[in-house]
Amino acid sequence: MIGRWIFVRDSGMTRRGWLALGALALLALIVLLPLRLVLGIAMPENVTARSVEGSVWDGRIADLNVGPLPLGTVDAGLEPLPLLIGRAQFAISRDGFSAKGGAHGISQASGSIALPDGLGGLPVTGLSFNRFSVRMDHGGCVQAEGTLGVTLASFGPLMPNGLALSGTARCEKGALVVPMRGPQGMERLALRMTRDGRWQADLTLSGLPQEAADALRAGGFDARPGGIGIGTSGSF
Repeated sequence: MIGRWIFVRDSGMTRRGWLALGALALLALIVLLPLRLVLGIAMPENVTARSVEGSVWDGRIADLNVGPLPLGTVDAGLEPLPLLIGRAQFAISRDGFSAKGGAHGISQASGSIALPDGLGGLPVTGLSFNRFSVRMDHGGCVQAEGTLGVTLASFGPLMPNGLALSGTARCEKGALVVPMRGPQGMERLALRMTRDGRWQADLTLSGLPQEAADALRAGGFDARPGGIGIGTSGSF
């Protein structure tokens, strides 16, 4: 009787019914698609994480790193609207930071990121973002906006206070460029990232007391017109 009941139900299934059943099965597959699978396909190679859990729409990424930037553990989900133009974009968030990102760059980044290991040869303790966005095409910067800032630790007993510098992002010949200044205008940092993922940071300090300048030169700074400076570089 059970077999006959199934047979009768199957024989009565219309083409529209089969299409609806197939659509429901496809919808269930999409809704339950693991975030780990899509993240591995859509994100650049320099994105790493300790673990990825949950569905593609509502997941969690533990110890997310983008190149040398540790974002920590974030909630993440694929955004549906960019899919209409064939672009995979994820919204990520945690306490104190949020952004949207994918293989074509990041957008609407706001908040701060701690850098316990510094940034190259500079004692950078953190980065700050205010509606920061950068769009990449074939590896080159094609559009950038918003503010990026850095916080530097103390350079020694003669400069006990840290420094905070910030500037507006822009694209320049395919490179991301952020010229930053400190609150007094005597501190300048030029940050540049090229299409091959290499970055350069050049810090210049002016108006320092002679003893402070001498101590920094002994620590690796070089003399420059009107001040002293130091450069460092790395890659994403």
